[in-house]
Amino acid sequence: MNAVLILPDHRECAGFARRMKPLALMPFMGRELLDLWLEKLAADGFKEVTLLVADRPDEIRRATADGSRWGLRLTLIPVPREPSIEAARTLFTTDEQTAILTMDTLPDGPKLPLWESTEGLYDVMRRKFHHVEPESRLTMRRLASDVFVSTRARIAPTAVIEGPAWIGPRVIIGEHAHIMGGSIIEAASYIDRQATVRGSWIGPKTYVGAMTEISHSFAWGDGLENWRLESFVEITDDFLLASLKRQQHGVTPSAWTTRLFALLLMLMTSPLALFATLRAKWIWRESAFTRRQAILPQQGRQDRYSHTTPLHTLNGTTSLFSRWPELWRVFRGDLHLIGNRPLTASEAAELGDEFEQLWLASPAGVFSLADAADDGLDGPEAALAHAACYSVRRSFRMNLRILLRCLPRFLALRGTHSPAAGPSTPNINQTCQA
Repeated sequence: MNAVLILPDHRECAGFARRMKPLALMPFMGRELLDLWLEKLAADGFKEVTLLVADRPDEIRRATADGSRWGLRLTLIPVPREPSIEAARTLFTTDEQTAILTMDTLPDGPKLPLWESTEGLYDVMRRKFHHVEPESRLTMRRLASDVFVSTRARIAPTAVIEGPAWIGPRVIIGEHAHIMGGSIIEAASYIDRQATVRGSWIGPKTYVGAMTEISHSFAWGDGLENWRLESFVEITDDFLLASLKRQQHGVTPSAWTTRLFALLLMLMTSPLALFATLRAKWIWRESAFTRRQAILPQQGRQDRYSHTTPLHTLNGTTSLFSRWPELWRVFRGDLHLIGNRPLTASEAAELGDEFEQLWLASPAGVFSLADAADDGLDGPEAALAHAACYSVRRSFRMNLRILLRCLPRFLALRGTHSPAAGPSTPNINQTCQA
């Protein structure tokens, strides 16, 4: 028998998870959703399964390989958007034995919808406490009637665990931590001393800081979604909530030659940075750096769940040299050397039509076309026009021209002192001329 499995793409209630991984790879008590589905299909006698994938097909391919671990022959088909069952059926009508399935429920247990609300998603997880797979008990200790703890978890003697609770492998529970009823701690998470987790799901490789309380929420990486209120917040303080695994959330990093050039440029100009720092502190009487949270997204993925990255501005200068700290981000792979300037979440939210959205069609960079242009245009409308034109005409030759024009301005420290501010992006209607 054959099956076509439609993998979920965008689900508003699960944006906190989608920002970390495709929803098909979301863990449910140590098992990824796709893993559970493929195991169920193999047990039901299916031999060939076609996966229709709209969200990050490369990650799905790495997670499934050829399907041999389930005894299946897998075919992965990337699609631009998640199709409906009816649309998928029109593509696979030659074989009446083919089943068209969606991953909108768990394959076993109560057939409750996963993606209708955050509270509904948590309810599905809570009910799964009563459907723990028999084979998982080989690696799980049952401390009470409804408390399962992995044999590879490390729990401090003074920690308190109340049921129902599920604690996965390689989890660390610190001194005097309190895991209250209805909590699920996925693999390799770290609950620090005196932290409290109440009725919440903690995603894999997530750090919950000392004396921090997580209540009625999904917490994964630095994202926190309250499943009762359906409110989301990104935690920017790593001492409260953070990912234990650094992830690349922007576009593809620059080539290593570019990243090494950025590091070399940063080292060579470090004396100038020291001079600017001393000028900011002793003459202008202000802090050396200004920090802002900016998004480094791919086009079409901007919503309230978009990741932000802290970027610092050097306050001792008003020239392009104020972006000196961003060179480190280029070396790390978060930024490009040449691109459109990164926006804050509020600035990105103001982008309106397709022309304005072109700002996000190119990587975020330290130097932009607007910095290098000598056309006499200035202001928010000009910034939008330059960003759109760069996205349309981007090339190695253009990048080189921008770099050569910006480097002399980067090394200039003089200018009229004014507070640093991000670009303003009001709605306009223009046409970018190629």
